[in-house]
Amino acid sequence: MLSSEESRQTKPRASVKRRRVVDDSDDDVQASAASSASRPSSSLPPSSPTEARGRAKKARYSEIPSDGEEEEDFEVSSAFTHRLTKFKKSPSKKGKKSSKASDDDDFIAPSDSDVEVESAKSSSRPSSRQSALLEDTEDEDEPVAKKSKSKVKAKAPTLTAESNSSSFLTAAERREQDKKDEKKAAESPYGFLQDVKDKDGRRPGDPKYDPRTLYIPAKAWKEFTPFEKQFWEIKQNHYDTILFFQKGKFFELYEDDARIGHQEFDLKLTHRVKMSMVGVPEMSFNFWAAKFLGKNYKVGKVDQAETALGAEMRMADDKKSGKPRGGEKEKIVRRELNKVYTNGTLIDGEMITDDEAGHCISIREIESDDGCHNTFGICVLDCSTSQFDLAVFEDDICRTKLETMLRQIRPKELLFMKGDLSVSTTRLLKSVLPATCLWTGLRDVEGLGYEETLEDLKIRFPPEDMETTNEGELLPTSVPKTIRDMADSKPAMEALGSLIWYLQQLNIDKDIISMRNFNVYDPMKRGQGLVLDGQTLAHIEVLVNNEGTDEGSLLKLLGRCVTPFGKRLFRIWLCMPLREISAINARLDAVQDLMDHPTFESAFMETAKALPDLERVVSRIHARNCKVKDFLKVLAAFKKLSKGFTDLADASESFNSKTILGLLRSAPNLSKNIKNIENMFEKPTSDKDDELVPRDGKDEAYDEVISEMQELEEELDEALEKYGKDFGKKLSWWHSAGSKDIYLVETSVEQKGIPKDWKKNGSTKAKARWQVPALQKSVRALKEAREKRSAAIRNFKYRIFAEFDQDRSVWLRAIRVFAELDCLFSLAKSSTAIGEPACRPEFVDDESAWFEFKSLRHPTLCASISVDDFIPNNVKLGGDVGKIALLTGPNMAGKSTVMRMTATGVIMAQLGMLVPAESARLSPVDSILTRMGAYDMMFSNASTFKVELDECCKILRDATPKSLVILDELGRGTSTYDGMAIAGAVLHELATHTLPLSFFATHYGSLTDDFAYHPNIRNMYMSTIVDDEKRAIVFLYKLVEGVATSSFGTHVANLAGVPIEVVKRADVISKNFAEQFKAKLEEKQKTRVSGRLPLVAQADFTYLIQLATGKVQLPEDPVRRKVIMSMMKKVVQTHVAL
Repeated sequence: MLSSEESRQTKPRASVKRRRVVDDSDDDVQASAASSASRPSSSLPPSSPTEARGRAKKARYSEIPSDGEEEEDFEVSSAFTHRLTKFKKSPSKKGKKSSKASDDDDFIAPSDSDVEVESAKSSSRPSSRQSALLEDTEDEDEPVAKKSKSKVKAKAPTLTAESNSSSFLTAAERREQDKKDEKKAAESPYGFLQDVKDKDGRRPGDPKYDPRTLYIPAKAWKEFTPFEKQFWEIKQNHYDTILFFQKGKFFELYEDDARIGHQEFDLKLTHRVKMSMVGVPEMSFNFWAAKFLGKNYKVGKVDQAETALGAEMRMADDKKSGKPRGGEKEKIVRRELNKVYTNGTLIDGEMITDDEAGHCISIREIESDDGCHNTFGICVLDCSTSQFDLAVFEDDICRTKLETMLRQIRPKELLFMKGDLSVSTTRLLKSVLPATCLWTGLRDVEGLGYEETLEDLKIRFPPEDMETTNEGELLPTSVPKTIRDMADSKPAMEALGSLIWYLQQLNIDKDIISMRNFNVYDPMKRGQGLVLDGQTLAHIEVLVNNEGTDEGSLLKLLGRCVTPFGKRLFRIWLCMPLREISAINARLDAVQDLMDHPTFESAFMETAKALPDLERVVSRIHARNCKVKDFLKVLAAFKKLSKGFTDLADASESFNSKTILGLLRSAPNLSKNIKNIENMFEKPTSDKDDELVPRDGKDEAYDEVISEMQELEEELDEALEKYGKDFGKKLSWWHSAGSKDIYLVETSVEQKGIPKDWKKNGSTKAKARWQVPALQKSVRALKEAREKRSAAIRNFKYRIFAEFDQDRSVWLRAIRVFAELDCLFSLAKSSTAIGEPACRPEFVDDESAWFEFKSLRHPTLCASISVDDFIPNNVKLGGDVGKIALLTGPNMAGKSTVMRMTATGVIMAQLGMLVPAESARLSPVDSILTRMGAYDMMFSNASTFKVELDECCKILRDATPKSLVILDELGRGTSTYDGMAIAGAVLHELATHTLPLSFFATHYGSLTDDFAYHPNIRNMYMSTIVDDEKRAIVFLYKLVEGVATSSFGTHVANLAGVPIEVVKRADVISKNFAEQFKAKLEEKQKTRVSGRLPLVAQADFTYLIQLATGKVQLPEDPVRRKVIMSMMKKVVQTHVAL
């Protein structure tokens, strides 16, 4: 602004000097190429074509205003908005006037100095193919919003005296002020992005802030161009989503999304008039969407709902039918949000990076008064297969069932109501869920409540004419039975309602829910198989290791399936091994047959080779989201599968067992179904064909439009022939690569007698191309007919998909049969891979569990290249020996390895495969419960000792005489006497009342003396060789009967490199402490009669007296009652013998 003195000296009409630069532009359209990405290799798909070349250029003057003021930075605190701050647009050093005239139609590319970027830009030289592609690509909005070929001149600032602030300024000062205001508006066209708020006006940092929405003031809407309105109408409801807007042959990102694309992937940042922009070609959308998803962003795809010609046809139809005009908004190509992609809801196969299921889980929690018996409603969805799993259960304070479910499925996205989850549940979720899991919190006004969910289901599954709601049921019989069975469970229905609402926001609800694939999910399935709870899955490293990867896990070792659907099924098998002896033996028979017939595997691999993920593709076909080439591959795959079933069944007739033959004979015959589909369309002539063309008479609409096109083409050919006769030369048609310019008459350059009304469209050195006005009506009709043909082809494709989907249950049954066969082969391959010795386990039905392994090895360690020679061990618990092994010995001696090895052997045996041992006999186990390792849970607000006791509590509650329990060093983390007391009390409860098979590892040597009398406890230890003089210790890693003389803590300290002076001092203190403890114990036994009988033995007799007097009752389970009484009898007999 000028000073007052300068303003007096300024002439009223003094003009401001401006620098002028000369740019090149197209004669009629300012076009900017979509941005290109810098990539390390040419193998990656191109991010964008470059500017079209070859047109005539002429000079254009552009005015560059002076520098403006910089904008202030701001901070945000929500997860998404916080990440967004580093991508905010930097203030430009050079201003640029905005023009609304071509805002919806032109690409405007500024010079490099126009845009400041944080990282170095990369530009790749365009290929001729890319340039040609851009030349042939018309702006899809161009035919609707017509452009003027004349230059658009910038209006001069309007001088008004209405504003109080400007009424005191001179004309020159007002012009200067107007220039600054204009420049500021150009640099910061969207002020609402500088102070981000959600739709409710809350800023980031507010606990109720919703990062998914954006507040746009009413004033801003009035200034938007039609395209800006179209963009912001979608963006305001998906602010945390990267939106790819289709613009002709490209997908473009605008504003914040563009800056994120530039910063994350170095996509070239340009401007589209006021809007920052990056672009990628249409064909590479899936590639770039997967890139953003890999960074844990949400991705939205906004498609054009019509072509430019389609928009013209629509407007013409509206005008003809007298429909009211929709304003400027209706003059541009319509665009709609097709769908939103998240890592937990992916459907498209090209974006799914692995074969494992990607689950989205919805959780609702109802807290109990004491917080110890909360009820959970769970809905789990695998979008790639459209499978819903519903669950409702009451959980304990440790959230055992919830943790088990989370570890089994490892969800990629969590859906919850804000404020609904308790503190304990939230802490568990934070500690168990993968770090990449996306958390999506819904507000109170979002999601569907109980009543709303029921009403929504009635609408989605309307009853047919004869269907009614059964008496006592809340939903009609048209609703899937799984949902009807759970309709009275409020938390389960609300969890389902939240997920349905969320899918609706992502625009994928109809395709997924209409599959009707609903199942009941029981994470524990007690009584149906071997239960492995969440802690056991973690401690035994069944699915992942303690670092969160699959390296060294049991799944990594045993999972050798070759098909994607087989891999997913095998994971389920591994999480829930078998329990029924007949089922286990049948599976063992099948595995043995596969191992005995290696040629059968070759036939199986021939069928399995190159099979697509049929389970997922069947779901995509239902959703009408499948490419033609993929559909044809699926038909070929099912044809191959059908033949393979027949050949494999014939080959398996000679097997000893009939398990595999019965499985293959249960597969459906697919030939008839495949033939029915193939008879509907013409077989494509090449793999590049992307259309399903109906056979004659199979589609009436297609036949009509083809007939119309043939008539028009014949009419045009006749006209061309007539013109050729007039000229005395044979003429030909010229067509552009796209559909913009077709049926142009091509003549020689020297051709004489060209009619005056013919318009020259282009030429080469030898040929000239002419547009014939008399033919334009027919050409226009032909273009419209081609549009109709495209629509007919699309509708016919959907008809074929619907026909295929009618047999969905048949296709899925065939897939399931092949997946089971794949899993059996995986067990057979793993049985061979574990090496020798390996044996088939022998199962014996008994009232309580027991096992006996000879020379058992840990399969994962044996397969590891870092272990040269693994020392096997004999392990026996139950039967004619005690069911509990009281395990002593020094650290690093191999106690934990032996316990994990035994649990792994049981799992492998009950999976139905060979076990890495010389022999294995066992009675099936119903569950494996573990408490191993020393660790705290920071997110769960639990110390090491608290974690130990939580896990111990679950074991005492859930263990049965058929369970296998592993307790490793219980009682640490507190004082020696408290720890010893807790360990002794828990050991006594397990040995006398709970009676499971158990490993009880401890360093409390006094426990071996206290329980020496107990017939259900075996003293065992890991043998070592000790040199006291050198304080050296050699671990033999051998499990033997007896008691370790010491834990040799000072020897291990010396082995670890602790200074020798410290080790010596610790040894003196240790021996002194042991002598004092022994002296006190002997003194107590001399002075007290009761001291001669251990406290645990006194507890046994007290229990018997209470049973006799009726103060306590035996368990109701007759089997458990019998086992307990048998154990008490042995205890009494042992004491009498002593």
